[in-house]
Amino acid sequence: MKTFQTKLGLLSRLGAIACALLLTQQAMATGTDPGVAVDNTATVNFNVGGNAQTPVVSNTASFVVDRRVDFSVSRLGTALTTASIGDTQAFLDFYVTNLSNGVLDFNLSFAQLIPADGDIYAGLADSGVDMNTVSISVSPAQDPTAGTGDGPDPVFGGPTTIDDLPEDQSIRVRLFANAPATAANGAIAGLSLTAVAADPASGLDLTASGSWTPGTIDNVFADADNNNSESNRDGFLLQAAELTVTKTQAVISDPFSSGLAVPGARIEYTITLDNSTGTVAATGVSIADAVDSDVTFVAGAYSGGNANISFSGGTFCLADAADANGDGCTFDGTNLTIAGSQLASLVPLDVAAGAIVTVKFVVEIPTT
Repeated sequence: MKTFQTKLGLLSRLGAIACALLLTQQAMATGTDPGVAVDNTATVNFNVGGNAQTPVVSNTASFVVDRRVDFSVSRLGTALTTASIGDTQAFLDFYVTNLSNGVLDFNLSFAQLIPADGDIYAGLADSGVDMNTVSISVSPAQDPTAGTGDGPDPVFGGPTTIDDLPEDQSIRVRLFANAPATAANGAIAGLSLTAVAADPASGLDLTASGSWTPGTIDNVFADADNNNSESNRDGFLLQAAELTVTKTQAVISDPFSSGLAVPGARIEYTITLDNSTGTVAATGVSIADAVDSDVTFVAGAYSGGNANISFSGGTFCLADAADANGDGCTFDGTNLTIAGSQLASLVPLDVAAGAIVTVKFVVEIPTT
């Protein structure tokens, strides 16, 4: 009984090894390179009247392994990429992975998304805003680890097609783009990358073979749609200033301490620049204000009579006719222009993201 069990165990192990070898051979066969020649002949032995005859050898049946076209386009990002209004060479990263049984070329193209294209990420669809000057650039080398995007960074102006990507390897593709000059804060600009498998010899797009030609490398597309292209999408979250401007007025003095706008009263105007909900700074801000001819602009209202414009934060400027001190503020007798502050030298009037800046000046109601 023990001998029988031992033999049975040995047979089971041998059978398992044989099955494993068969499965391994089958798995390797699916990866056989296209164009590999497979030749087979048959030899027939037979007898006549009990006498062995010369074996008969068949013709050779030959074919070459066909191309299994299979690949993917994936995005490296896991969320929208932020870009400020006017940014140049912002980019999105994708990678193309060759899952075929041989080397492939890929021809690449991009498209601007529209709201009807659906979500880029869950709940986040394109806002109908386009990026400018979009270009494709391929990494100079494939990923050391397939599909991870850990290869060299694509550089602006690099190759626009993928040449000779080995099977089971990936390479990074970058879409460079310039952000629009104007857009609403939080607008989404989506882009898609499409890859089309191409012949590694000619670079021409591959087409599916309609029938088997044994001596020719035929093409079979592995996806359910029998399609020669794959694509994926990603997008930019555009950041802009959300600047609102309000102007208020208050009587700060009058001859009768009445708080009323009588002749001789001084009125302080406050211009509030509010970027509290903006995600980037409003820069190069300039204010133009036409002072009403029925009031007089007060020349020395602030900084001990040395300035006539006051900024929140305790800085000032002197709005003179020709901006002799170069502080960015002028007053020509009618038009007041404010573009800077008197803080050692000209400082641009910027309103940081999340900030509020106030600008004040004073006028007087003439008594005559």
